[in-house]
Amino acid sequence: MPNNNYQPSPYERARLEKIKRNNERLADLGLVDAKKRVRSSILADRKNRRRHGPSTPTKQTLRRVTRAAVTPSPPRSSRRLKRKPAQYEPLMDDDESLRLARKKFKAIKKKTKAANLNFKCDIPMDVFSSPLTGKEKALIGKMMEGDFLGKFEHYLTEVDTLSDQNRRNVVRQITKLATGEGIRYESKAYGWPEGCYFLRGTKIGPTDDILKLMDIGRECEEEWGRDHGNGWLLGHPLKKLYMFQQYHLQG
Repeated sequence: MPNNNYQPSPYERARLEKIKRNNERLADLGLVDAKKRVRSSILADRKNRRRHGPSTPTKQTLRRVTRAAVTPSPPRSSRRLKRKPAQYEPLMDDDESLRLARKKFKAIKKKTKAANLNFKCDIPMDVFSSPLTGKEKALIGKMMEGDFLGKFEHYLTEVDTLSDQNRRNVVRQITKLATGEGIRYESKAYGWPEGCYFLRGTKIGPTDDILKLMDIGRECEEEWGRDHGNGWLLGHPLKKLYMFQQYHLQG
């Protein structure tokens, strides 16, 4: 006898919901009807071959199958050439995770809105060096409490909020500088020559002259090759380190 009290497990419910979302997306794209038309054409062609034996398909049959299988797509165009922002169309399975990630990011932005409004720091364009005084170095050193990288990541999470991906990238680059590993541009098309590193063998921290480091970074790019990653190799990480430094100096 069938069990009328059967309840699907959480995994089965999630699977059914995913199938439903995917079918709805296919319907929105108009692919469900095309699939049915192709299947109907194939079945009709098979039935016709059984009745009349194998034969070369007629032009009408080929035209019908081709029309059902091929859906004309709009002409492609470059948003970059039109100076428009890039668009990202998530995969069907990414909808839920993308929604949750956006919800989490908005919650963090809302929580830290007051902090962001209270702290502003401009990067000087005409100053290429600004070393700290001994008193300023001692102040920052005391605030770091021996955990510079932890404080830096907390700053990017709670004060100068970034997306998870951008925060991880900035922390990764600054960690390379803090440990003395240095930064090398790894790219098959635009990468730096073998053995070329930015500040390899020198440990960098929040008490250093960040503006001077930014100037050295620009010289490295001019000599070895420009960063084609929109500044995420050196520019943005060093700017965030400078803002982190000023945030603690301004209290």
